[in-house]
Amino acid sequence: MAMERRVSEAPSVLVTGATGFVGSHLLDALTSTGAHIRALVRTPDKAAALAARGIEPVLGTLADIAALERAVAGVDVVVHMAAVTRARSADEYHGANAAGTRALIAAMRHADRSPRRLVYLSSLAAVGPAAHRPVTGDDTPRPLTAYGRSKLEGERICAEADGEFEIAVLRAPAVYGPRDRDMLTFFRMAARGIVPIPAGPERPVQLVHVTDLADALVRSAILPNAVGVYHIAEPQAYTWRQVAALIGEAVGRRVRTVNVPAWSVHAAAAFSEWADRLRNRASIFNRDKALELLAPGWLCETERAWLDLGFRAGIPLDRGLADTAQWYRAEGWL
Repeated sequence: MAMERRVSEAPSVLVTGATGFVGSHLLDALTSTGAHIRALVRTPDKAAALAARGIEPVLGTLADIAALERAVAGVDVVVHMAAVTRARSADEYHGANAAGTRALIAAMRHADRSPRRLVYLSSLAAVGPAAHRPVTGDDTPRPLTAYGRSKLEGERICAEADGEFEIAVLRAPAVYGPRDRDMLTFFRMAARGIVPIPAGPERPVQLVHVTDLADALVRSAILPNAVGVYHIAEPQAYTWRQVAALIGEAVGRRVRTVNVPAWSVHAAAAFSEWADRLRNRASIFNRDKALELLAPGWLCETERAWLDLGFRAGIPLDRGLADTAQWYRAEGWL
């Protein structure tokens, strides 16, 4: 569906997390709208790269109050995506995902001309798993992990500012697509012909291609009535076995799935976390990630995004995985 409900004049938009995986795709999508784009970035080299694309960089972090005040000054919309998705402690998650959100909103309050809207990219991890029926925006959140709890706290901080600003919260499930490194491991395993999956009952999951997520973020930024909590996902649910088979098709291999018992998933996650702690880095596969993999399912309703934003995911998983595999090969990652 075309964006018939687009506002007549493209707004000026501040993007945090602009140089990350999702952020880079959002910049691509926003550029086509004619919006003036400003981005909060950490390093001079990234700032220079964005400036070369016609994007206005502001050098700083969510902990830099002066930089935040410069970043929000005069923009119409803030799209807040800067977040920590892997950390060594709950405090690290909280510092970035909750405290960082609070600092950003404080800067918005103190701006000479305050932004009118805040779009906050959250996660299904903030509301928790669901297997028997999709979660909705009205369900009581029950996050499983420190990451989920920090994203939920970010949502609550945004809710406190409702009335001062228009607030749109977008919850996404697992996001995949070109430039993503988190799912690359599964593609590499599939290329070898074997993909481990959790043993036990089937666990239905929904996913979203990064291009679809970027489209939803743009709609939330520029459409006049984008206020509330939206779940952004392909409506179709898949089992992990189906996901593994589709990744195999994407890389041109018939894969064999290996059922891994829960105790082994937990043990592998604990070992990975321990090994990365020795290297003084956050682990991509930790005990919280094990809890998410072993959850009974990750399902969400998507109708509200259709009703309010005219958004419906347009990239089915088989096509999205094939697109991702092609990009990995072209970049030499696979």
